[in-house]
Order: sequence, then C-alpha cells, then structure tokens
Amino acid sequence: MSGGEAHRLIQTLRRQFLLASLTRSILLVIIALSFVFGALWRADAAYRAELMWSISSVAAIAWVVLTFYSVRQVRAAHQASGFIASGRLDLAEDKLKSTIRQFSLYRNAKLLACHHLAVVAHGRKSYQAAAELCDGMISLPGSPPMATLRTCRILLADCRLLLGDVVAARQAIAPLKLRGPELNLAEQLLLLPIELRCQITAEQYDEAAESLAWKVKRAELLDSPTAGLVHALLAIAADHTDQLQIAAFLRRRADLYHGLAELAAEHDFLRDLAPELVRTADPTGLPG
Repeated sequence: MSGGEAHRLIQTLRRQFLLASLTRSILLVIIALSFVFGALWRADAAYRAELMWSISSVAAIAWVVLTFYSVRQVRAAHQASGFIASGRLDLAEDKLKSTIRQFSLYRNAKLLACHHLAVVAHGRKSYQAAAELCDGMISLPGSPPMATLRTCRILLADCRLLLGDVVAARQAIAPLKLRGPELNLAEQLLLLPIELRCQITAEQYDEAAESLAWKVKRAELLDSPTAGLVHALLAIAADHTDQLQIAAFLRRRADLYHGLAELAAEHDFLRDLAPELVRTADPTGLPG
C-alpha cells in the first residue's frame, strides 16, 4: 500500500463519517416526528396516524438493519486481526480495505479496521502508508477509544522515526507519559524504545537517563533485539550524563542481549550517535 492510497482511504472515512452522522440524524428525526404526529392525529385522522406509525416503523427497521451490517463489519475487522497474527498480511489487507470502503452507521468498525490496516502496513514496511493512516485516525472527528488512540500514537511515532522525521515522532507521543497511570505495561514496553530514540536523537540525555533503574527493569521484559537496543540507548544517555561505570555496564548488557555489532548493523542511527558503541564488549562480563 502506498501513502497516496492510505490518504485516499482516510478521505473516504471522512466522507463516510459525515454521511453516517446525517443518516443517523435523519432516521432519528423521522422516528421522532412520526411518533409525535401519529399521537396527535390518532383521534381525528386515523389514516394519517397509521401512515406516520408505518413511516416510523420503516425508519426503525432501517436503523436495525444498518446496525446489524455494522456489527458484521466489526467481525470482519476482528477476523482480519486473526490473519495478521498468522502472518497472512495480504488477506488481512484486502479484508480491511473492503471494510473501510463499505458504509457503516457507526464509527467503531471503521476505526478498528483502519488501525489494523496501519499495523499491516507497518509490518510490510510501508511506513509512509502506516503514518498516513495513523495521522488520519488521530485527526478524524470522533477519535477512536483512548487505548486505540495511544497505540496509534506510538505506531505513528515509530513510523516517523523510521522515515527520519524525529520532530513529527516527538509530536506524536508528546501527550503520552511513559510512567503515567494511563499507560498499561504493554503500552509502556511499546513506548520505551521509541521515546528513548526521540530523546537521544534530540540530545535530551538528562531526560533519557531519568528513572534509569525503572527503564532497565522494563527493558528486561522486551524481546532480545529490542532489549539490546534499549540498553544501548540508555548507555548513550549514561555516557553523556557522566555515569561512565553504568554506561559500561549497559553496553555489556546490550551486547549480551543482541550483540553491539548486530545492533549497529540493524540501526544506522546508532553508528552516528555513538560510534564507540560498536566496539567489542568487555569479555570479562558483567560487574558484580
């Protein structure tokens, strides 16, 4: 998926949200007026009352049918998440695009499908498309639930970093606080490496080195490559805040988790930020 296609999908969502709002308003007005006029005309104009009751019944049935159709779209979005988990990204992408393009009376199904599609685009390294989808979701009227919105911001920041736009990445995660009560453990683990990359790239070493022990404990819960990256980033922050012994310890930890040479090969920005990080780790192991 290209960035242009993602932008068009967001525009489609905007139009559909407007159309869904108008449809809900029209159906509600029809039902309300039908009840009012049906009650007023019941005594002196029975045929008119029956006509209004019939109109309200049709409007109510239309609402129920559209609601059922929206529920089916939610199920389709959940089915696509199963495709994502099994690695069948092509099937997931096709189903999610179809869900987004179909009309729905409610926004939740569309937002869920858009979020899953951003995850698929990120997994296929279409970072510009994923960023367009996440940015569009954040700016859409009637934003997604808070949990989805937080994950969307983290995903957007990661895409912006991979595209080399550090300023946009920092803006994406600015409302999120790593140690804030609103973030659960899974969200903290997603945000930690991204926030550290933003801070160190912006030379905010003091902020990166804050709560160092807490961040190390969280890093140990990550998968080995990401844990190695976080330890390497914390080592850079410790180096620049004159915590040299801790920096040496963190470098050795990073090397144990993934290998400094492998980290430098996978993350070009590490070679630019800290050339000394790619040196062979101290073979004596960890300090006592």
